[in-house]
Amino acid sequence: MQKIGIFGGAFDPIHIGHIILAQDIWENVKLDKIVFLVNYKPPHKETYASFDDRFNMVKLATSGFEYFEASDFEAVENIVPSYTVNVLEKLKEKLNEAEFYLIIGADQYQALPSWYNYSRLLEMVDFIVLKRPGWELKPIASEKVIFLDERIIDISSTEIRERVKQGKSIRFFVPERVSDYILRKGLYR
Repeated sequence: MQKIGIFGGAFDPIHIGHIILAQDIWENVKLDKIVFLVNYKPPHKETYASFDDRFNMVKLATSGFEYFEASDFEAVENIVPSYTVNVLEKLKEKLNEAEFYLIIGADQYQALPSWYNYSRLLEMVDFIVLKRPGWELKPIASEKVIFLDERIIDISSTEIRERVKQGKSIRFFVPERVSDYILRKGLYR
């Protein structure tokens, strides 16, 4: 059975921190692949670039890694609103032979009880939780959770958008192909 990590996000834009964390996870958990699932219409988050631009940037950032995959599944399936449980139910229908691991941060793990239909989510997937220094985690689904210490990478998509807006360099913040794409398309200005 294939072990697939699901790394969901707006990726607005994807940055080097996302890639480094995914590489750490792939090496430590021994997954077959990590799917970067680009949110189509996230219910609790505003996006600044179009879905197509965000997906294209993820494709550029993950190309060259045979164990990373950019996914436009939410858009293709038109899952609106794109609650995690709804997306994973559809994914399980398509790939019912796979074992899924949802990759989330410590903050998201603590907020799981507030997620839409979270009890169903607990039945469907295992979790990879990136622990942050200073976080005391209360057990929620302990038998289905792999805790990994998160590497501290102080880069955010918000900061990158702001740097672009101010005309500052984003070199080393995002993969070079993503930087070229942002500048060529005039995103975040």
